[in-house]
Amino acid sequence: MGGYDVTGQIQSERRDGMAVLRMNRPVANALAPQLRADLSAALCEAAQEDAVRGVVICGAGTGFSSGVDLTEYDGPLASPWVSALCREIEDFPKPVVAALHGSVLGAGVGLALAAHARVAQATTRLALPEISLGMIPGAGVTQRAPRLVGAQVALELMLSGKPVAASDPRLRLFFDQITPDDPLATAVTLARKLADRGSWVRTRDRERGLTDPAAYQRALGLVAERLAGQGGAGADIVRAVEAAQLLPFEQGLEFEQALFEDRLTSAEARAQRHIFAAERRAAIMPELAQGTAQPLNRIALVGGDAATLADLGMLFVDAGKDVRVTDGDLALRLKRILDDAVDNGRLDAAGRDARIARLTEGATDGWADLVLDARGRRVAGAHLPTPRKGGVGARVDIGAGLAGVGLGLRIYRPAHSQRLVEIAVETGAAPAAVASLARMCADMGRVAVRAAQPAAGAGLGHGMTAALYLAALDLMRGGLTPLRVDQAAQRLGLRAGPFLMMDSEGLAQVEQRLKAAAGDIGLGNGWAGPLEERLAKGAKGRFVGRGFYDYPPEGPRPAKGLAEAGRAVSEVLGDVAPRHALHAALINAAARMLAAQAVQRASDIDVLMVRGYNYDRARGGPLMQADQRSLMAVLKDMKALAARSAPIWAPEPMILDLVKNGQGFFGRAGAA
Repeated sequence: MGGYDVTGQIQSERRDGMAVLRMNRPVANALAPQLRADLSAALCEAAQEDAVRGVVICGAGTGFSSGVDLTEYDGPLASPWVSALCREIEDFPKPVVAALHGSVLGAGVGLALAAHARVAQATTRLALPEISLGMIPGAGVTQRAPRLVGAQVALELMLSGKPVAASDPRLRLFFDQITPDDPLATAVTLARKLADRGSWVRTRDRERGLTDPAAYQRALGLVAERLAGQGGAGADIVRAVEAAQLLPFEQGLEFEQALFEDRLTSAEARAQRHIFAAERRAAIMPELAQGTAQPLNRIALVGGDAATLADLGMLFVDAGKDVRVTDGDLALRLKRILDDAVDNGRLDAAGRDARIARLTEGATDGWADLVLDARGRRVAGAHLPTPRKGGVGARVDIGAGLAGVGLGLRIYRPAHSQRLVEIAVETGAAPAAVASLARMCADMGRVAVRAAQPAAGAGLGHGMTAALYLAALDLMRGGLTPLRVDQAAQRLGLRAGPFLMMDSEGLAQVEQRLKAAAGDIGLGNGWAGPLEERLAKGAKGRFVGRGFYDYPPEGPRPAKGLAEAGRAVSEVLGDVAPRHALHAALINAAARMLAAQAVQRASDIDVLMVRGYNYDRARGGPLMQADQRSLMAVLKDMKALAARSAPIWAPEPMILDLVKNGQGFFGRAGAA
């Protein structure tokens, strides 16, 4: 073993005539400009050192590399860019082997592909997540990967964006060797063998994945058919992989780079990067620095609403928590759900039995780390089990909101798919309790947003949907049909429109919550007319088959009496499009919350709408969408609509100030 040196973010070591270059940059060896520059310098030094016969590139810590830090994509790409670094590796005059372990993501995969050989620990996981950010892989990935594994596997990796284990048979041709142990020693041995042999094949010259042109084209055709009519990153990935077969390597790289740069600056990619970063910022709560988070592994569920508690119970037992319930019927219901999961093949019998073993009836004082009260209101004389010393007690929102609670949770349903939690924090709440809840949510793969009480009222999500519902009801009073309003909401970016959402929630519950919301913004009488009319006719929502829509087996259709065409949009809204009217109401509500400090940051609201209400991720949420459209345009719509209902649309002072100063919610106007 030779000397050991540290150059910036590269640890350089000599082993058996090989230069081992270990990337060492917190966090996760992201390929930041300094790391790239340091790696390039270390390669240059190794090329010039006669005693070095080959190079092994590896990563320190828990993984090889997480790829490029997303923040870099929002500015000029610093030199050396990853593509140039990959060319430097591929053209290196001595054999280069990548030793892979842990996570290898994005541009980190590009770095590995540029090496002359790859050794991976069997537990290594590769992912190309760019498509989830509205982008395509760069750094030559779309040209090198198909040369190794063919079009089908390359497209599966790039279009799914999901991690794949190195041991997956599909990746057999991706690696030269797979080892159950630390891959470094194996990589050094392989590099020495290549150096002894004096020859090696660069990835650009590999042709294993190109040997069956007909199969390659079939794979492209099947994917292109599936994406028919769709543009965006998926279509560009298909075009780039096709170029790997049709174009010489150098031209293929140029074609990939052109597509990469177009995607990088697209509105869709900027929006998706915004949401990706916003979800990580949302987890930063002041209490995490003020109090010590404690593990919450024993959960007591008390009350209340059967559907909510069943959802919560399944969420916690699936996460490996021990759960006790105060309602025997709930325990039986959860066991039936688990039995059904086995019958439908979603769970094996062993998994069911393990979950049932963690589920018992009868919560007692001092047992639980977390006691969740889902009774909806305090019940006189009813006993609420106390948590253990240092444990946490919190209220659960079952639909009415969390106004007036000291500490509360709204776990958005269905919990297995929404993956959003709103944590309501009253002034004076114990920091350790908040920190523990936030950590539990993160450990369970949930995105948590913090709602400051009493400013948040019923809650952040309830506040945003109240604005949407009140605007929708006002448009209906003006003569637009529920169907037309819902279609406008879907064009805006919501998966379901406000009237379908109200039906799903239950109209009586919506009415109660909207009464408080309307009072909070000073909305006078008359706003509830369309809602009261439906309730008076017994149309209470989807659960009874009738609301603003009827619900026959074939799917929702406008209710009788609400299916007519209604008035022309121009008669109701003048020059304002219905989707822009709904958008303006949402932006105004968000500005009220920000001004009241009910929410930590503007991006939290976008996370809430995307994660909790299925707002189109490719638009980045309503606030990002307002910046991209122009906050000035939104303000113009507000001023035009204020005459209809000032409490809903009269612009909040924050919006006036932002426009006056040339700002958006996320920086200078036009910079979003």
